[in-house]
Amino acid sequence: MVAITGVTLTSVNTPRRGGITCGHIIVELLTDVDGLVGVGEMSDLQHLPRYHVDVPELERTLTGLLAGLDPLALTEGYRRLEASFPQAEHIYDKSRAIKTGVDTALWDLAAKRLGIRVADLLGGPMRDRMPIAYPIFRMQHEDDVHRRLDVVADRLADGFQWFRIYVGRRLDLDERFLRMARERFGDQLRIKSLDFSNLLDAKAACRFANRVSDVGFDLVEAPAPARDIRGLAMARQQLPVPVSEHVYSYRWALDLVAADAVDVFNVSVIAIGGITPVRRIFAIAEAAGTPCLIGTTQELSIGTAAAAHVAMAMPAAVLPGDPVGPLLYTADVVRRPVTYVDGHLTLPEGPGLGMEVDPERLAAIEGPLTWAHTSATAATDRTAVVPS
Repeated sequence: MVAITGVTLTSVNTPRRGGITCGHIIVELLTDVDGLVGVGEMSDLQHLPRYHVDVPELERTLTGLLAGLDPLALTEGYRRLEASFPQAEHIYDKSRAIKTGVDTALWDLAAKRLGIRVADLLGGPMRDRMPIAYPIFRMQHEDDVHRRLDVVADRLADGFQWFRIYVGRRLDLDERFLRMARERFGDQLRIKSLDFSNLLDAKAACRFANRVSDVGFDLVEAPAPARDIRGLAMARQQLPVPVSEHVYSYRWALDLVAADAVDVFNVSVIAIGGITPVRRIFAIAEAAGTPCLIGTTQELSIGTAAAAHVAMAMPAAVLPGDPVGPLLYTADVVRRPVTYVDGHLTLPEGPGLGMEVDPERLAAIEGPLTWAHTSATAATDRTAVVPS
């Protein structure tokens, strides 16, 4: 019988093209078969709250949990993870990042052990690519409007059609950008969503969305404070377009369905804690008849590959998704990053996730996780700190 013998964690730091540097932890599950290694990723840890885990101690803890486990024992592996890292019902809880990295590596390892893709292990791909909504990050300064317009122009030239527009910090700049973008790009620009990121109360979010409704967008995301289910339900009643919200626990998914509070689930591997719990969320969505989009925290290629395999295999994942991290970061850790063709994320080839860690690339960006040169606002809005 093949067995897991240990866990190796490597922390890395990757700058984004927008200026902020994000920390990640690359997971490698070692086995007693030479060359059989499962890989995963604890992605984009530069989210609130502002602390990082003790990586060497976590490595010892995870090795103690998983050593001796059969790579095909996915249910038992996740049972052990949930027992030690329970759901905290918060989208940026550190436990969910830990579980995501390890559970993804378990799925990668199991699929490699069988010589198949993760998507095949999930039941088989229903599609081979997913349209991607490129993120336009929140505007805080006057100069941001023209910078963001230039980003849209560049991405349209690259073949992207869909965009997700972050709003809610400076509504005057948000409106200016939206109107200028529509005037400049016309119907060539397809706005998947206005993403409020839970920054505004539902009334304020609805007022703004209604004021700019003539610009044209398909969804409104997170138009109420976190866990404000009444606010979401109110927004759903008032807005002329569907409302989506991130799903970060089983209970939250059930509550959203029971309250009839949203039209769309935003489901991401990182937000729920891995591929195993993502399957459970999709089961809830399918039972409720709720369509889903694949969300993101913006992962490197390993985490993005996990999202791709899920997106291709889940019937309810019918809307344009968000994972575009490999195009945002200036470095990666794999030999062959995931690929985007005409604004679509494609399903990686090869067994498991289809990702192979490049030791040289990994070593080039390895380093301790840090919160230096970061502020709470920069962490929320994914921007560099502006010198005072």
